Amino acid sequence: MLDRRPFWGLIIWLNLCVVIWLVTVQEPVMPEGDAATSGSATALSTLPQTLGSQQWQQISQSSRANGSAYQQACQKHDSSRTQISNHSYDSTSIVRIVEGGSATPAPSPTAASVLQSTAGTDDGQLIDLRGFFYLMAQPPCEWHTQALILVHTAPGNVEKRTLIRQTWGSESLLARTPVRLVFLLGAVPEAEGALQLALIAENEQHKDMVQGNFQDAYRNMTYKHVMALKWFHNNCKHAQLLIKVDDDVYVNTPRLIRNLQPFTDVPMQPATVESPINLTTTPPPMRLFLQQPRDLLLCLKFVGARVKRSYRSKWRVSFSEYAERYYPPYCPGFAIVYSADVVERLYRAAQQSRYFWVDDVMITGVLAQRTNTTIISLKPYILYEPTLLGVLAGQIDLGQLEFLVSWHSISPQQVDALWQMYATQNYTLNSGPSLEVTEGETNDIS
Repeated sequence: MLDRRPFWGLIIWLNLCVVIWLVTVQEPVMPEGDAATSGSATALSTLPQTLGSQQWQQISQSSRANGSAYQQACQKHDSSRTQISNHSYDSTSIVRIVEGGSATPAPSPTAASVLQSTAGTDDGQLIDLRGFFYLMAQPPCEWHTQALILVHTAPGNVEKRTLIRQTWGSESLLARTPVRLVFLLGAVPEAEGALQLALIAENEQHKDMVQGNFQDAYRNMTYKHVMALKWFHNNCKHAQLLIKVDDDVYVNTPRLIRNLQPFTDVPMQPATVESPINLTTTPPPMRLFLQQPRDLLLCLKFVGARVKRSYRSKWRVSFSEYAERYYPPYCPGFAIVYSADVVERLYRAAQQSRYFWVDDVMITGVLAQRTNTTIISLKPYILYEPTLLGVLAGQIDLGQLEFLVSWHSISPQQVDALWQMYATQNYTLNSGPSLEVTEGETNDIS
């Protein structure tokens, strides 16, 4: 009979190797009570506000020597646990390097170097992520800011960001207006250091990017969504509106700016209409919603969406993640408008919730339902492709349309063409009252 001892010995040896690998690579789970008071989490949340390219290179080199601190800090969400692990990296060394010192441990920086613009009790928390901090941050909104546009973008989407800066989000348009634009993104893997250096250079030039220390990954979108709420809550709380859009959406900023101006001729009452924009049906003026001071969650409302269970589906959700058969009504994330009070309650609810990776469902569905927040339809104020094509072909007068955003995935060529129509036709940009913020000025424009 064939001797099987060498075969079984090989199996045992392989199993032993796997166990050793798991023990050395797998990160420990931090108890919930200890996570919020972690010393390393506190130290990491006190990084200086911006990192230069040379400083970033120093951090990358130091992190390799200290157990890949950056790589450990920027991880994907692990759906098998509620809390993100506490990583044993030398955060004080990173702080010292950024400040121009050596890589030796040092006391925590003073309050003057705290990254977060407005201090809060949960600065180092983002849902279940403990030790959250900003790799790149921006100063708070100015006093006159009425609307903050936060654009969700991927690190590699520099062309989309450039297009936005050259068209509807241009500095020349938004300067001296009550609208501010900021791009939101997550961290890149340590192996893509060149991309991070490019992002730092891009931010140093434009000063309009906020980057969290979670990995910019498909299943981390909820972190980015809640980071948007967090940044608004801590840095732009006095503003009237948060407008969250994807980087493949066109925002009608000239119309937005005009509709933010005070008015007295239209009663302040919300409307809930479902019909799309057309030339025969006139929806209520957009400013009814944009100047609604409270309880505004404005988006394209999805109702009756069934939870995907198929293993072939990109959107598959297990029963352990979400047990119901259908999702509650929610907002697709390409364009959502929040009033400040809705941001506040959704953010607070998110900070106390279990992580769920389908961000649109979690924030605007589950948490909106939990906080008794009602969705108002944005449908009449979305520029859909058939209408867009008619406008670009000269078959539809742009002046007859009142829209806030385009349907997502509008092409770069269409964005540029639409913007050129605004500029060349002097529509909204140069006709009528000035776009500049003037104290006490009232513009009566629909």
